[in-house]
Amino acid sequence: VGKTTLVQKTVESLKSSAIPVVGFYTEEVRQSGKRIGFDVVTLSGRRGTLSRI
Repeated sequence: VGKTTLVQKTVESLKSSAIPVVGFYTEEVRQSGKRIGFDVVTLSGRRGTLSRI
């Protein structure tokens, strides 16, 4: 289990326990098996481009 997966599972657990959480994490974006950048994802579900090559 990677860091991002751990954050996602922890957030799900906290939300299901009615504990408010705020913040963001980054996700790797891959195309044809190669990393092409990162997205920033808020804990409320919004997503945006952080970087691309």
